[in-house]
Amino acid sequence: MTDRMTNSYRTSLGRGAFGEVYEGVHEDGSMVAVKRFIHNVKENFAKELIVHREINHKNVVRLIGCCEEENALMLVTEYVANGNLSDILHDDNLPIPLDVRLRIAIECAEALAYMHSHMYTQVIHGDVKPGNILLDSNFHAKLSDFGISRLANTDKTLHTKNVIGSIGYMDPLFALDGRLTVKYDVYSFGVVLLELIARKKATTVVDNVNIVYAFTSALARGSGGVRWMFDAEIASKDNMKVVEGVAKIAGECLTMEREKRPEMIDVVERLRVLRQKASRQDQASQRSGLFSWARKNKTAPPASANIPANILPSDLLLRQFLFADIKAATNNFDGSLHVGAGPYSNVYRG
Repeated sequence: MTDRMTNSYRTSLGRGAFGEVYEGVHEDGSMVAVKRFIHNVKENFAKELIVHREINHKNVVRLIGCCEEENALMLVTEYVANGNLSDILHDDNLPIPLDVRLRIAIECAEALAYMHSHMYTQVIHGDVKPGNILLDSNFHAKLSDFGISRLANTDKTLHTKNVIGSIGYMDPLFALDGRLTVKYDVYSFGVVLLELIARKKATTVVDNVNIVYAFTSALARGSGGVRWMFDAEIASKDNMKVVEGVAKIAGECLTMEREKRPEMIDVVERLRVLRQKASRQDQASQRSGLFSWARKNKTAPPASANIPANILPSDLLLRQFLFADIKAATNNFDGSLHVGAGPYSNVYRG
């Protein structure tokens, strides 16, 4: 069935620690992702299945089913349309507003907080990185790939000799003592936050050192010392305090004192506060920009090309918007931005 579902594994979506992921079509016509395990190692398949089926959260890729036939071990999950965060950040060169970056960070943090603090059996993901954060059609984040995740009772610390994780995102303390706790994920999330505000890969070398080391060293000298690392797209004067706030959280997640790293439930709340602050600043900036032309020129409105004269009085100061700009501002009139309706119209936040 999975062979038909994936059209003989024609379209690959990527490769994980233990398997390759393919695009597929379910019998009901919906898109799915199929993870086919390399070498059909049943132990790896069983571990991932046991962990993934325990998790039910809107920001975690939903497990739909599995295949356990001989020489065919596979997991079927929901299809997430916009690929992964790593590609969006580093390969696509698309503009990513600060609000979107903060929302992605919050949604990923919410998934980890749920796994760490709200499940009966604690889950340690073990491989948090932009490549494992998928984005749906509205750029909402979904954490994926539980191939090296672990279940742990909250009163215990796991010890393992097996090195897990990805270069650049692994907790350096784990290499020293082999202790695997939720603070391993917190460190990895700190690296993700750094990538979101710097738009540079964790493996980037800066002045002959890893960017994470350069960042934590500079942050130790004060928040102003890391401003040069911020992505110019989001490092405006109005946003600077918010971006510095994200940098501060990232620095705390990356500290080499494991017990001083914050809990993910606290990280979520702090990021929400920063996003609210950024939203207020953005709204104020938009209001200021909206009427700036009127203050400069009170006698003539901007050109109203293609607007019939009988619609707009000649003495009315009213800015004309392009329909394409309004579609972009409202994310094509996305339902999540709908704020109300009247007898003749719908109202959207933009």
